[in-house]
Amino acid sequence: MARLGGMEASAARTTRASAADDSDPLKDRKPFDNDPASLALEEYLAARLQQIGEVPSETKEVRGLKTGNGWDANQVIEQVFKIEPISIKRATEIAVSANRTFRERLARQKNFELVGSPLVEFVPIWRVRGFHECYYIRNGSYKVNVKNDVVAVEVEGRSRDLMLERRHSRLIPAAIMERLLRLSSFLSNESKYFVVTDALELAVKESESELVVSGTGHPLTTDEEAELTSWKSKRIYDEGDLTVRGAKTQIREPALSKEALLSQFRERVIRMPDNFKEILSNRLQITELRRIYIPLIKIPLQKGLVPREVIVNGTTGEIAHSSLLALFE
Repeated sequence: MARLGGMEASAARTTRASAADDSDPLKDRKPFDNDPASLALEEYLAARLQQIGEVPSETKEVRGLKTGNGWDANQVIEQVFKIEPISIKRATEIAVSANRTFRERLARQKNFELVGSPLVEFVPIWRVRGFHECYYIRNGSYKVNVKNDVVAVEVEGRSRDLMLERRHSRLIPAAIMERLLRLSSFLSNESKYFVVTDALELAVKESESELVVSGTGHPLTTDEEAELTSWKSKRIYDEGDLTVRGAKTQIREPALSKEALLSQFRERVIRMPDNFKEILSNRLQITELRRIYIPLIKIPLQKGLVPREVIVNGTTGEIAHSSLLALFE
């Protein structure tokens, strides 16, 4: 039997986390929590704001701290689950019934017979969830309105040019308004403002995502995931939890490694800002990483001298269709 890669090593670290498996880790998250990495990041941002005058010229190079567990696969705790398969007796009945003709069903003929032990093959899917936060500095400009009696403005030792803005009524079409304005200005009012163009802004860009793929790397839709995981799931810790009474079992390890999976997830979730002056920090947090084993039940049958293997979806109790099997090829 193949080994569950890394399962035994991570079991002890993840036992306490199982109590919160059904909670939504993204629902109540905050930009900063009380862990040391977040507090260090908060102190760094506060100190960096005090040095804004030292920000270098605009550059497209991504710099800054990398915080969170998403940058190193070894820091992400993997949880392993299985979907409890339907009974072997029920799977055999489904396989035999699906291969009878309508006439054979009416006559209740039992032309098919079981010619070997059923095999439950556990095939894996990956599910990963997380978020990315990027704190950065960018240039900004602001329009500041002033009172009508103001004739000059000085801000931080610099005089600002005042602009005059004429506001028109939105209830009158523009073409008619132009003609009326030639005669009178009673339908419009004027306001004064100045523009601040040398502002520096501390901004944050946030994104969150979820990725579900088969062990071979095929992406799964929401419907496909629901079909495979709709039945009762159970947390497992070693190979002994993947035995099934009345059948042989086989474990298929994922061809897509955890490192490759997280690399795909980074490409999906990381959204860097389009315009920035300096990148201060990037926080990538993986809030859920699950390997879920799905049962495919293989029933060996024979009609006369013709052997045949029927594959039953151990989650739904239906004959496994070709599109489902293709996800794991």
